[in-house]
Amino acid sequence: MHSMTKGFTREQQLFLAQAIVDSGLHRAFAPKNAGKVVEAPPEEVYGTPVEDLCKEEVAKYKTHPLDIWRQLEEWGHADQMAEGLDQFLLRHLGFFNVEPNSKGYMMRLRAPACQLTAAQFRTLAFCAETYAGGYAHVTTRGSLQLREIRPASVIDMIETMQEASLTAQGTGADSARNLTVTPSAGFDVDELIDMRPQAKRLSLRILRTRELQGIPRKFNISFDNAGRLSCLSDTNDIGFLATIVNENNEGVEPGIWCRIALGGITGHKDFARDTGLMCRPEETVDVSEAMLRVFVEHGDRTNRKKARLKYLLEKEGLPWFLERTQEKLDSFNTGVKLVQLDPTHCEPRTPIDRQAHIGVHPQKQLGLNYIGVALELGRMSPEQMRVLADVAEKYGEGDIRLTVWQNPLIPFVPDADVGAACAEIEAAGMSVNASAFAAGVVACTGKWGCKLAAAYTKQDALALVRHLEQKFELDSPINIHLTGCNNSCAQHYIGDIGLMGSAAPGGGEGYQIVLGGGSDLDQGLARDLVGPVAAADITEIIEHVIARYLERRADGQTFLSFVRSLDDDELKTLLPADLGQAA
Repeated sequence: MHSMTKGFTREQQLFLAQAIVDSGLHRAFAPKNAGKVVEAPPEEVYGTPVEDLCKEEVAKYKTHPLDIWRQLEEWGHADQMAEGLDQFLLRHLGFFNVEPNSKGYMMRLRAPACQLTAAQFRTLAFCAETYAGGYAHVTTRGSLQLREIRPASVIDMIETMQEASLTAQGTGADSARNLTVTPSAGFDVDELIDMRPQAKRLSLRILRTRELQGIPRKFNISFDNAGRLSCLSDTNDIGFLATIVNENNEGVEPGIWCRIALGGITGHKDFARDTGLMCRPEETVDVSEAMLRVFVEHGDRTNRKKARLKYLLEKEGLPWFLERTQEKLDSFNTGVKLVQLDPTHCEPRTPIDRQAHIGVHPQKQLGLNYIGVALELGRMSPEQMRVLADVAEKYGEGDIRLTVWQNPLIPFVPDADVGAACAEIEAAGMSVNASAFAAGVVACTGKWGCKLAAAYTKQDALALVRHLEQKFELDSPINIHLTGCNNSCAQHYIGDIGLMGSAAPGGGEGYQIVLGGGSDLDQGLARDLVGPVAAADITEIIEHVIARYLERRADGQTFLSFVRSLDDDELKTLLPADLGQAA
């Protein structure tokens, strides 16, 4: 940087440099016989020259994602879809051009802490039938998607949502995505602390801070209350896990703290790693902002494949990242100090109930229950949404939670009203019961609604589950995750059985199949079984795998335990003979 412009912003530097050149003053101060004029400093984005930026970063450099509103109005007036890098920018506002796979836009809602009111659910039902295709899907980040939205309807939809305190901003492209919390927060019988306030405060701070929009790449943050339900915090860039610190000799006050895990991105075969770092629950908002700002300033803006927090940590190292984070915290003048503590000084986490998101479960409030509603791969009609809103108001407190398992919860239902509430849910074509297969199946939108997908995941998942339900009765759940591409929105690497869409041999729809993944206390990446195989063959393959498991397992042994007891060669013996030999 030239000494004459040091201390000025980039825009001021460029203005002054050009003014000096235009006025001719550079000649008066230049050395005699110097034949060169003063050059303007090179344009940079957080230290990266503009000419080195990837195309998406160039688009954000030219037009900040928050500055496309007038264009959005013009597109709506002309009923014109955004294309190319324009539609990339528009994703920051939560609207995605998914044509030709699905007509119109897809809208992804921001639901901080995975919580909505009954009134908000009715507003979204109205939007689904008025502006969209007449249905909604629960997402794998505890939110909702609406589809088939015409450009002419976008502004009206945004205004309708705004009246209900709803927004889609920050749910796509290079944003800090929907902030997830243990869905049973506030009523979980085992939770240590309700962390919804922190998630909601952080979400609002992010949306109100311009520098935290259009960050180097997507960013996921999760708050785990350490209850019976999981929110998959170890799959996030930042995972806060509530824990109890016991008496210790390291100067850390006993009580409820949050352990901090960093760098989760299971699509790239990595979990968030416990850093040994601790903070108080009330400090998580400042810690998150500090870490986000370090990512903004130092994340890779030249290579999209290396632009996640995991790769910044690998490049610079954890000590460097924590030092930069503390510098940011110090600049906030809040007095927050990061604390290191060996996890052995923390009490073990409560076991997770893998089916606690479906059915009727008691709350920590005596005499009250929550009802986990089983949807068909997350899909609801507007009428079903209104029924859930009515049930939540009539029998509960108007509170609706969404889970990463793609289903809603209705809490605060008195014992005496559980039967009536369940009957109304069932009468609307939904269920409060699910098989060991249906309860654990997760599928992204797939090729039906996503340009990147190589397989029709939702349709294939439904056919697979229906077939398996007819063939087997299980005494413990088997989670099956189907994702359409290697972005792994459905996180296939953490499923008991994971399927990732890919081209089949000879072309057409196919899958890679992996086994033995898990999260939280079962954390581990699934291992390759076979693939790519044609989508038409997955039912036979998975049926054979489960049949071999039931034949060979020890008494009461879970599928995950059984699969993990096998080495790679033994794993192949679960396949049909012809595939096992080929593998």
